[in-house]
Amino acid sequence: MAKDPDSATSTASSFDEPKISFGESLQVSVSRGTERFQSIQRTLSKPLTLDEEELMDRGNEFDLASWLVSRQQQQGPPFAKRVGLLFDNLSVYGDKMQDKHINTVATPFWKFIKAVPRVLEFSKLFQQTSQHKLLLNNMMGVVEDGEMLLVLGRPGAGCSTLLRVLSNRRKGYHSIDGVVSYGGLTPKEVEKAYRGEVVYCSEEDYHHPTLTVRQTLDFAIECKMPSQQMLNNRAGYKQELLNALLDIFGLRSCADTIVGNAFLRGVSGGERKRVSIAEQVASGASVDIWDGSTRGLDSSSALDYVRSLRITTDVLRKSTVVSIYQASENIYELFDKVMVVDEGRQLYFGPANKAVAYFESLGIQKPPRQTTADFLTGVTQLHERRVLPGFEDRAPKTAKGFEVAWQASKDYQQLKQQLAEFEEQIKQDGRSHEIRSFVNSTKMGGSTVISRRSPYSTTIVHQLSCLLRRELGMLWGDRYNLLFKLIYFVVFAIAGATMFLQLPETSSGALSRSGSLFYALLFLILTEEAQTTMAFAGRKVDAKHKDMALHHPAVLSLAQTVVEIPMTIIFATVFSIVYYFTAGLALSVGQFFAFALFLIVSILCMATFFRLVGTVARSIDAAHTLAGCLIVMLMLHVGFLIPLSSMKPYFKWIRYINPLAYAWAALMSNEFRNLKLECTDDSLVPSGPGFRDIAHQVCTLQGARPGEPYVHGSDYISAAYQIYVSDQWKYFIALFCFWILFVILRAIACEFIQFNSKGFIIPVSKRRKPDVDSSIATATANHTEAVEISNRSNKCMSDEQIVSGTTFTWKNIDYTVPVKGGHRQLLNKISGFVVPGMTALMGSSGAGKTTLLDSLSQRKSIGKLEGEMLMNGMPQPRSFRRITGYAEQLDVHASLVTVRELLRFSAYLRQPASVPDSEKNAYVERVIHLLGMSDIADCLVGDPDSGKGISLEERKRLTIGIELVSKPKILFLDEPTSGLDAQASFKIVQILRRLAAEGQTILCTIHQPSALLFEQFDRLLLLVRGGHTVYHGPIGEDAQTLIQYFEHNGAPKCPPTANPAEYILDVVGNRYADMNWPQIWNESKERQSVLSEIDRINNLKQQAGSNHGEAGDDKVFARSYLYQIKLVTQRMLLMQWRNLEYQTARVFMQAFSGLFIGFAFFSLDSTIADTYNRMYAGFTAVV
Repeated sequence: MAKDPDSATSTASSFDEPKISFGESLQVSVSRGTERFQSIQRTLSKPLTLDEEELMDRGNEFDLASWLVSRQQQQGPPFAKRVGLLFDNLSVYGDKMQDKHINTVATPFWKFIKAVPRVLEFSKLFQQTSQHKLLLNNMMGVVEDGEMLLVLGRPGAGCSTLLRVLSNRRKGYHSIDGVVSYGGLTPKEVEKAYRGEVVYCSEEDYHHPTLTVRQTLDFAIECKMPSQQMLNNRAGYKQELLNALLDIFGLRSCADTIVGNAFLRGVSGGERKRVSIAEQVASGASVDIWDGSTRGLDSSSALDYVRSLRITTDVLRKSTVVSIYQASENIYELFDKVMVVDEGRQLYFGPANKAVAYFESLGIQKPPRQTTADFLTGVTQLHERRVLPGFEDRAPKTAKGFEVAWQASKDYQQLKQQLAEFEEQIKQDGRSHEIRSFVNSTKMGGSTVISRRSPYSTTIVHQLSCLLRRELGMLWGDRYNLLFKLIYFVVFAIAGATMFLQLPETSSGALSRSGSLFYALLFLILTEEAQTTMAFAGRKVDAKHKDMALHHPAVLSLAQTVVEIPMTIIFATVFSIVYYFTAGLALSVGQFFAFALFLIVSILCMATFFRLVGTVARSIDAAHTLAGCLIVMLMLHVGFLIPLSSMKPYFKWIRYINPLAYAWAALMSNEFRNLKLECTDDSLVPSGPGFRDIAHQVCTLQGARPGEPYVHGSDYISAAYQIYVSDQWKYFIALFCFWILFVILRAIACEFIQFNSKGFIIPVSKRRKPDVDSSIATATANHTEAVEISNRSNKCMSDEQIVSGTTFTWKNIDYTVPVKGGHRQLLNKISGFVVPGMTALMGSSGAGKTTLLDSLSQRKSIGKLEGEMLMNGMPQPRSFRRITGYAEQLDVHASLVTVRELLRFSAYLRQPASVPDSEKNAYVERVIHLLGMSDIADCLVGDPDSGKGISLEERKRLTIGIELVSKPKILFLDEPTSGLDAQASFKIVQILRRLAAEGQTILCTIHQPSALLFEQFDRLLLLVRGGHTVYHGPIGEDAQTLIQYFEHNGAPKCPPTANPAEYILDVVGNRYADMNWPQIWNESKERQSVLSEIDRINNLKQQAGSNHGEAGDDKVFARSYLYQIKLVTQRMLLMQWRNLEYQTARVFMQAFSGLFIGFAFFSLDSTIADTYNRMYAGFTAVV
């Protein structure tokens, strides 16, 4: 049975009742909400409308449980959608482990040489040489409706793989064995008819960056709207749910801000994570799978998020599975069951309150101050765990050993018995009745006109309406690119038209007039080829929405086509106006509009065609290769470069399936239909003195008639190109039909083709590792071991330490950004300092932590930044960005270089030129050893989506290492432990502690520190929403200095067992909204002490003299431009050498183009026509 949420949270904090407080003034009481739910479960009959917001608008008391019941009453009987989750003997295998080494352009040749002996020994050709990777081994468990399961494991342990499989995301794996049952429904049944009832929220946040938060959530709600028969007010329901999600997850203040991504600034990382959570909540699924969803959230918000899951699980009887790194004790206590995984093996599954006792029975002791989650994830770490006396030889040491012990335990046998009982319960009539109720209520929630076997809730028409609004919103968010594209069309229209400026209506201008129409088409085909890349934009978002059953992918394809129409009309009309009249084409209203119409349909046709190419291709390189080959084929057989009569028989069929050929034919027939081409003297034969009688001359232009001084345009194009004026609209209809065909084909491709990432990562290393001086590693190890790490080594900085180290102070920092209708202030009068040691920067998500780091480190390019910032008592030097390190939250790296190469690249460019390369290399090896990256130093960085490279946790260490190798005087870090487990986080902080002990100045934002992690820091800068300071000063022994400050100013007493970091975030959050902590800080003596300390530090440094004035120290770049060009060029060449897929695509495309052009112009003669063909062959090859 599901545990009572009241009991689950009663021990969460003894100083007050736990409340969810994502928003500024929104709080949720777990115990009161559950009690209210039970009391009104059967009595609440009146649906909540937009005008009746007593449950929504309660000031500081938002009752989540009551609101959920009200929503449930609107959609049907409570508990109608109960479905459990069972998995038994679940084993997962990854694809064949090939390409363990870095591939280069030479790899195919080496493989060919190695294959020769196998060809000679015929029998070996059929031997299986590759192996499959075991990702999960014999997993089993059961999650009944109303229960929450916590899956614990280190990064790479198999947690994400398990959650993906449980959420029915089975693509990307070689094979999946065992049983997964959703209350009696098989994975195939769920995929076919109930896909949206089992949803998965990945660790990464995939959203359309140009949409606002409100638009993103509004779209998810619209696509899951219940049927009209279940709602009295659909508009009111949508607005109610949208407001609730914005308030519950604290997104109200950023509702109209774009989501953004790594390249487009939008909401903060924590807010983006909450958008992902809110989007999944809006789906209303019965089985929720959450993979690392607390990543980027502060500890208080993470606890509130899990409490909201607890309430929704209890009220709506969901089955909830969650994986969390660095789960606090309060979070852990909210779960009914826990599963421990390591190396793809199951170490434990059972009640969460019995897990510690089980492992202690195996001889593993839980340290007093360690959280239960950290203890469970660290039981296999021999250097971290504690073994009880007498168990030194008996305690399991490996994941396999723990698996064997688990399978021999009584708990394992009880689990097997529980699985058997649950399976038997599924087969019973009562359980079957619940499944029928689940099926019926699921279908009742959808539209009455859709099939009962459809996994979607709304009709295709409604989905199209939602997608049209979303696509228009995305266009508006990307409006500057649209403006640039419009300018691009105008510029090329002018450039092209000036080549054909005011074409003469003579025989000499006939070919140029035909060429001007071909240029227009050629420009369009090359421009619209960019749609191949656009087809990849948002592919992950679209795959996520398909898995959530928000809409048909085919409907998305149709919506994109519809939205393209008005934009294409604008672009084509502007292009036509500029190009048509500048080039001097036929001056007729009807012909102009026909020209514009033909261009519009041509653009739509080719845009859809190239989107289709991008849809069916697995990678961008493959898509561009295919598109390039098709462009050559289509361009040659338009009919201009090679007229129909001159086309080779084996390629002539291309002309009839070429939409551009029909487009050009329509343009030609439109242009030449009423044209009379006067024959110039040089086109008349015979010509010269005495030959003036047209009756004895003939025009050499094709289509000329004897005795006429002109050529009808219709005769010319019929004779030269086999284009007939009478067929003008037939050509257009054919072009239009091609467009419709491409629309249909792309819709089908979107519906049935989906490329999935592997779901696991294979390390790829060099075949021959570089020789690294062993003395470097030895010296590094000795140096590392010689450094002692004390928890409070820099508790109090002496004047000598301040003078010898690097200091950085700031006063009254204000930062404002322009927003619609005015300005928004993100930082408000922030003052502070950092000295040698570790300063933690904390605050709730959206409080301005990253904004402050960006401002201090000179990374801001927009907005207005005011205030005083001094380094070593002096203004920031020009070299500030070079001599300081900034490890950003997002780990963006070049994918085709190794870890060591990337670190050396940073060291070579950022350390002074006076330092020899040998010394830089030695320091790089020291950093590699310091960060524990020796095993992956020669591995390719890779890309997590490709399934090859280093893991997410290793990428985080690499991000830090890139900054460390530059020997920064100040090190800024933005959430260096985000996405890491407790052990990895502690290692990172230990490394920082080691650097601080050596005199490094560090300012580090941190979200979810455990008590052990938090005590590693010397000082704290605490911010709240609005960019206000609420504390800056020492943390103190066991955080007593910090705790006493808040207790002295009215906060409740901190329980002895509470995590100080969670305590202060809880205190300054919404739990005590009546206390103005920024004002309390501004009026406190501690703030005056900080200001005095800033002045003292600056005076000490100014008296001691700054070192900034040393020669070469104030350069923006450490190395010359020539050296930078050399090093960057070397790296680019190396990356190109390793980009086998891209280079293979290039070779194939060039070979195909050469062969195709050669055969298209095969065996040219010395005729006038073939002279033109030689010129066209060269032109095509260049294009």
